[in-house]
Amino acid sequence: MTKKLENTLEKEIPTENNTNIDHSCSTNENKSDINHSVHSKKHFYILLVCIIFFILILLIIFNTVFALFNMGNNKIISGIKINGIDISDLSTQEASLKLSEQLSAKLENPLTLSYQDYQTTIVPSEDFDAHYDFSSIIEEAYLIGRSGNIFKSNFQIISSFLFSRELDVDLQYNNEKLSNIINNISLEIPGLIKQPSYYIENNELIILKGKEGVSLLYDETQNLIISTLEDISSSYSISLPVESAMPAGIDIQKIYNEVHTEPKNAYIVKDPFELNLGSSGVDFAITFEEIDSLLQEQKDEYVIPLKIIEPEIGIDDLGDEIFIDTLSTYSTKYDVSNKNRSTNVELATAKLNNVVILPGQTFSYNQTVGERTIKNGFKEASIYTSSGIEYGLGGGICQVSSTLYNTVLEANLDIVERKNHRYSVTYVPLGKDATVAYGSIDFKFKNTRKYPIKLIASAKNGVVNISIKGIKEEIEYDVTISAQKLQTTPFETKYINDNSLPVGTQVVKQYGYYGYKYETYKILSLNGAVVSKTLISTDIYTPLTKIIRVGTKQ
Repeated sequence: MTKKLENTLEKEIPTENNTNIDHSCSTNENKSDINHSVHSKKHFYILLVCIIFFILILLIIFNTVFALFNMGNNKIISGIKINGIDISDLSTQEASLKLSEQLSAKLENPLTLSYQDYQTTIVPSEDFDAHYDFSSIIEEAYLIGRSGNIFKSNFQIISSFLFSRELDVDLQYNNEKLSNIINNISLEIPGLIKQPSYYIENNELIILKGKEGVSLLYDETQNLIISTLEDISSSYSISLPVESAMPAGIDIQKIYNEVHTEPKNAYIVKDPFELNLGSSGVDFAITFEEIDSLLQEQKDEYVIPLKIIEPEIGIDDLGDEIFIDTLSTYSTKYDVSNKNRSTNVELATAKLNNVVILPGQTFSYNQTVGERTIKNGFKEASIYTSSGIEYGLGGGICQVSSTLYNTVLEANLDIVERKNHRYSVTYVPLGKDATVAYGSIDFKFKNTRKYPIKLIASAKNGVVNISIKGIKEEIEYDVTISAQKLQTTPFETKYINDNSLPVGTQVVKQYGYYGYKYETYKILSLNGAVVSKTLISTDIYTPLTKIIRVGTKQ
């Protein structure tokens, strides 16, 4: 049994020699397969190279033919759009015209902006200089497919034709003007939020409580306006975007920091000359604790008293060092024998003397001289009224106001308020007078110079003299006041019977004055050359009737 099994195993297990023979046969077969595979791959690569070469040749031929076909095309290629407007197959001039008709024309029409009942319109081209510059974008559109590289150009042409290409031209505008428009709208919309605010009046700080409301969304409004203009298909109206808002609380510390100022002394620097006018200080007249208690009350308005703190050294304390130059002077004569009138003239002149007017300040004659009353020292003298010449308190002070008027004119200051007399006067040339009446007619002028001015006024020995002192500036014009008579109207004579006079006797009760019309000009000259000639007034003087008393007593 064992011997039989061993014989069987010997047949099944190959010997070393048998194994070698089998391997040798296998190797020969593999080599044959490998050679066949290499040969097949070589043919495949050759075929692939041929195909690729053939395709490249076709592409070159196609691109060359395609390029030659489009070489003569001087229009924008197909599929090009600017801001959604198709400009395919158009020349640059045609494209510019089309864009202008559809985009630029839109800028000439009113754009409506609204919120609830509020509505306003703006014309973009006029109100904030909105416009398009098509030249560069059309040039860019024209150059698509004309890059100089055949393959790139053809790709752009085919790509634009199949998928289209969108270009955008930016809207150009004046951002500052548009901002001002939006800011103005933000103050006009209904239901606007009111933030706390304050103002100063009569040495009192008035704080206004805020109120809930809406506020305009500035950035969104601007973006809506611009996008609406740039989108050719959009509606030409905009609903203004707003948001609900609550007012901020009253920040009393912030208000105090803005209101509170320390007094500043006036001073002079002599080399080079500089004048600092100084200023008054402002402070709260009550404590913060009192203010906090006041703000706890439910009010729409809170009043906080202020105290004004004067500087230790003011303009008046600097003396005549700041009034070193005589800017102008003017004189008129009066009758010293007329005691009442002379008193009024001298009193009014004294009120003007040494009055200082700061830069930008307006001078009032009535406020400075005061009300013409017996208590204030004024006496009765002849005055003009609507019915003629009568006696009244303060007669003569118009000579002082007229003298001052001419002094102010020659100093080249601005006249704020001035009126000529009803009838002609004799103490100044006609067209150069200034009448006043307390409570109704005033003479006012404004110091438009860089530095303060001072009035130096006197009335003695029958002469009213007024000068304006100050500091000369770099440019000082020579001033000439020229009054031209345009018309003369004769006066009428009226006779009235007087039983207190003997028959045949005539006495003049009121002398007659002619009526006139004058134009007055201010002529400014510099170095002998006329710079300007300005009409400053046209004055009409009514004729004053001459009245003669005729005696009827037998």
